[in-house]
Amino acid sequence: KDLDKVAGELSKKRKTVSKTLSKTIESELSDLSMPDTRFVVEFTVSEPSSDGIDRAQFVFSPNPGEDLKPFNKIASGGELSRVLLAIRRTIADRGGIGVYLFDEIDSGIGGATASIVGKKIASVSKFNQIICITHLPQVAAFAASHFHVTKKVTDGRTQSQITLLDGKTRVDEMARMLGGLNVTEKSRGHARDLLKDAVV
Repeated sequence: KDLDKVAGELSKKRKTVSKTLSKTIESELSDLSMPDTRFVVEFTVSEPSSDGIDRAQFVFSPNPGEDLKPFNKIASGGELSRVLLAIRRTIADRGGIGVYLFDEIDSGIGGATASIVGKKIASVSKFNQIICITHLPQVAAFAASHFHVTKKVTDGRTQSQITLLDGKTRVDEMARMLGGLNVTEKSRGHARDLLKDAVV
């Protein structure tokens, strides 16, 4: 009886909180250029355990007219990264894993949305370590540290090299991202402005 009572109370609280969680995540996703996404925490009852009687699953629909489906089975790489960012934004100050890798988070976005994504990532980084791989300068501008990754073939083998960028090299790489292979004083100036304006 005690077990049923406590498990029932826990289940009720989880279901109440899940509605707030879903609405907040959907709001965050709207800012991240996923305005029509539905995100729901689906519960099924299981045998009682130390975790209670609930089994929770994230289900979502990224486009209007699509049924809700398990998030881990249908989300693309870019959607995975953006939903993870939305979740971390929602619970950023609660601690957790501590290190997050965002790859392809800039897939299919640009301009103003990219700046919003960069700002949201930076806000999460106040409580967690973030590693973000991006091709957009609007996202990269918010980073505390920049690294440049290159590949080269030596003796028939491909090798990756990671270089920490600082000062001039940081500005030059941002300018290259903005203007292509030919770095000019104009693109450097734009890069400096982007870095200066990237504040959370």
